[in-house]
Amino acid sequence: MSRNPASNEISVASSSIAKITLQTISRATAGIDCFLASEFFSYVDSNGLSLKFLDLKKKGLKLRMISDIGMKQASLYRGFLNYFEIRHFDKIASNIILIDDAEFVMFLKKNNDRRRLLRISDKSFVSAQQFLFNSLWSIALPYKEKIKEFEYDKEKSFTKNVSKSYEIRNIIRKSITSSIDEILVLFSEFEVLIHSKKLGILNLLEEASKNGIRVRTIVYCENKKVKDEIRDSFHDNFPNISVQYLQKPLQTRMTTMIFDRRTFLDISPDFNFSRNLEGAKGLSVYSNNEIKLNSLLSIFEFLWIQSDIDNQKVIKEAYFKLFKGFNLRDENYKRSWKFEMSKKKT
Repeated sequence: MSRNPASNEISVASSSIAKITLQTISRATAGIDCFLASEFFSYVDSNGLSLKFLDLKKKGLKLRMISDIGMKQASLYRGFLNYFEIRHFDKIASNIILIDDAEFVMFLKKNNDRRRLLRISDKSFVSAQQFLFNSLWSIALPYKEKIKEFEYDKEKSFTKNVSKSYEIRNIIRKSITSSIDEILVLFSEFEVLIHSKKLGILNLLEEASKNGIRVRTIVYCENKKVKDEIRDSFHDNFPNISVQYLQKPLQTRMTTMIFDRRTFLDISPDFNFSRNLEGAKGLSVYSNNEIKLNSLLSIFEFLWIQSDIDNQKVIKEAYFKLFKGFNLRDENYKRSWKFEMSKKKT
């Protein structure tokens, strides 16, 4: 590859690729667009690069990635969602980074597996590559849609009865960490929520919400003191989880968790969240049965709306109660508004 020493528009490096990559990315001021294959992070400093991308994201830069996402590599991209918007396109074989629509970086590999870094800053060339990226971006499949495609292809209808505590905890953890869109949780008894906090389940939900997953929780609790304690706990420790409080008890005592509107876990009221318990009296159900799932979704959404209405009523009652002790009089206030134009003396 030739090099123009005067303008330095084209250069090739064969050593310190990781260092040069970080230095190049650090120059970004507007945005970074990437074509990245799954093996890319195997020959650069993935931790250092991830921290750099996260830093750029916090500074407000726009980061986009197009990759050929396979089922085996799907989980690899989950961490990138903290800073990248990701889309899928078939047969992405090259690793290319475009910086501020001004610099092109490509990772090359020889037959002897020796890697090189190609950098081009020629404006016309980079603009052409940026046009190609934008064109593919407009037709590429969003990451979440691609993951759903995998799930629909591999999953058949199933219903699994679970009685052992460790199995239920494993299902909860696996389902939370693999969710990509939304998690809904209905605690019919506040004691279960408290035990969930002790087991770290609320921490997992909070972490999921930080990764862009919408987490909504409904909990039944009539005790005002306990409710205030729960509210303070969410405010201090789990601020990204949306919570609504039910004023009336439910007909069922089951605790229900719904993941991405695809699967659900109905946890038995007899289930004990103790770490040492090997079994429980009642059966819990893990399933993706469509009829049952749609029913649970309808119930959750209804209770979410109802709890919001009830909470608004409580706020209004508290507001009126605040002013109830004051003997306020009905008074009318009148004022005559007159505006006069000042005349300039000639």
